[in-house]
Amino acid sequence: MKWFGATDTGRRRTNNEDAWQVEESVNAAILADGMGGENCGEVGSAVTVQAITEYLKSPEDGLTMEELAKEAIRSANRRVLDTAGERHECDGMGSTVVLVLWRLPDVVIANVGDSRAYLFRAHELKQLSYDQNFANELRHQLGLSEERVRTMPNRNVLTMAVGTYEHVLIRINTLKMEPGDQILICSDGLHGPVDHDTISQILDETVSLQEKVERLIQCANLNGGPDNVTAVLLEWADG
Repeated sequence: MKWFGATDTGRRRTNNEDAWQVEESVNAAILADGMGGENCGEVGSAVTVQAITEYLKSPEDGLTMEELAKEAIRSANRRVLDTAGERHECDGMGSTVVLVLWRLPDVVIANVGDSRAYLFRAHELKQLSYDQNFANELRHQLGLSEERVRTMPNRNVLTMAVGTYEHVLIRINTLKMEPGDQILICSDGLHGPVDHDTISQILDETVSLQEKVERLIQCANLNGGPDNVTAVLLEWADG
């Protein structure tokens, strides 16, 4: 698996509360977008990435990839809750997370919150993750249209995050990769300002993964850069 990742503070923030890591020793890519006062968002995301990485390096025996992904995120949920309890200024902090595990061709995508994972295959972009936010829950539970929810107040408020509840609801998606497939994981600082078609066009270009990631981040900043923006791009380059 080839990969490249990068993060940027954006144009309106003074600190970066996103965190990411690709840990090749356990075939995992992790991205987290933290939230919380007094700069504790960056603590939440960093703790989430660290806890998941540590669990994946010393997991329980006999777990499937889906179980491994869930237990790694549950471990992070406990760690963030414990950290918030120890640091009173971080009370209420949390983080999104999107985790990619692979044993090629098998891939598992696990997410909490609204950081996303996409599959780009044969010139088509498909979202693999599930947005756990107010707008998306209204779409799925009440059948409201995108036009209806686009202007609703609090549409981007998260309905689930790592470290905010004792039990965390984890969304899972599985797929079999094909040679040439790309998987993009990103924070909402990218998929908010940059539309689906533009992401697809950039991933379809015949340039390096680094150039694609840099183009994606540049587009987010050209469109206002309202938030921290992070992108990690994976590609199965051969069979």
